[in-house]
Amino acid sequence: MSKTFAVLGVILIALGVAAYYISAQTSLIGSRTHNIIPLGGIGLAVLGALVAAGGVMMGKPGTAAGQFKCAKCSAVFGSQTALDQHTKDKHGK
Repeated sequence: MSKTFAVLGVILIALGVAAYYISAQTSLIGSRTHNIIPLGGIGLAVLGALVAAGGVMMGKPGTAAGQFKCAKCSAVFGSQTALDQHTKDKHGK
């Protein structure tokens, strides 16, 4: 999980909701704003949701899917068997 992207997404959602609310209230007062302005706030909120979802779905950097990492020396292996053999040989377990 990438906390940076998740936090950025939440901030974008909040800004989008605020922009939508402010522009919707302004158009209710009688200002000559166009109807497209509230859509910008919705678009910003949707973009924020996508960024936040991408941040949550990101894996840990440095280890690809299907790879196993040694907890003691950070060596990466392609199978659990190879990791177990390494742990036995190098770390004595």
